Amino acid sequence: MSIELNARGPVFDERGPRAMREFADELGETLADDGVSVVRAEFATVVQHPTGRYSRSIHAVGYGSLHEVNDGGMVYGPWLAGVGSRNRKSRFKGYAHWRRSTQQLVRRIPALAQRLKPRLLGRLK
Repeated sequence: MSIELNARGPVFDERGPRAMREFADELGETLADDGVSVVRAEFATVVQHPTGRYSRSIHAVGYGSLHEVNDGGMVYGPWLAGVGSRNRKSRFKGYAHWRRSTQQLVRRIPALAQRLKPRLLGRLK
């Protein structure tokens, strides 16, 4: 008994892996853009006297296929987030807005992937 398997189509040629890379890039970029809004909104709910300077420094950065949301290296960013060395010495333990924002974004990934899935499937035709 012999079996012959002939695998053809977009899943088996270069179109499949390319489409998946593009999908992952698009998902990461969209999530990072959403992340800016989430972090800014989360920060706005906890800060008592906002000046807007820190909120304006929050932005998305892309490094090829990797995307991140950061505060541009603001000197007092770690202190506001509660992860700076000064937080251990003071009563102020930080706002933890980055941690809560990350948790919100992780919960959004499945819905966002579902929203972008039709584009992926369109590339595989």
